Amino acid sequence: MAPAGRDGENTRFPFLATVRSLVTIVVTVLAVSVVVMVIVVVHRPVDMGFQSYGYVLTEKPWWIQHSTTTAWPATAVDYLIVVKALNPSGRGQIHGSINVVRLLDVPNASFAGMVDLGWFKPESGPFDLPPHSKHRYRDWRHIDDQPTLQYLYDKHGHEDAGFTVMVVVDATYRPAHSKKSIDAAYYCWPVTFIRIDATNTPAADNVDCKTAQEMGVELKWEKPPPATST
Repeated sequence: MAPAGRDGENTRFPFLATVRSLVTIVVTVLAVSVVVMVIVVVHRPVDMGFQSYGYVLTEKPWWIQHSTTTAWPATAVDYLIVVKALNPSGRGQIHGSINVVRLLDVPNASFAGMVDLGWFKPESGPFDLPPHSKHRYRDWRHIDDQPTLQYLYDKHGHEDAGFTVMVVVDATYRPAHSKKSIDAAYYCWPVTFIRIDATNTPAADNVDCKTAQEMGVELKWEKPPPATST
């Protein structure tokens, strides 16, 4: 008969073997998780963002004041629009281009009944965005079609304080080391369409632009109604 002491030598602390096994499993799981996280971060797409200047500026009113009691729509309205493409990521360069910039009147915060005030295709061409950089696009444009001028006068005539608009940017971008280009629309709101004195440009914060998914609502707009002859 074997001595009692030696018979229990390997079973005195049986839970230690279980603990060692659990520690090994936990360490293995953590190591695999770290590897997976690194792979996800490395391969996560580098998204381009946009901002708009808080104002769309015009130096002249969108109405012509003939007398204290008589006014009519302006014959043209020039406006300044400023947007910025952003690469907030530090993981790579972005190749981008702005395809179309659109200006919408936003009569109410529910985005119902928005009206297209005009759109244009920038002539600046494509650009590169290194990590943590911005690309600024600034341009003067004008409204000269009669239905839109009539709409501005009927809807916002004599509103010196301005009115709320949305700047929509349709863009295409491709992260560096990627063969796939991404088309995206960015909705910048709220922005104020306002008349200013040429020597007194108001200070304004930049407005972050959101994608349709981030907006959370379906956005639609229509053209101004036909101008009525007077």
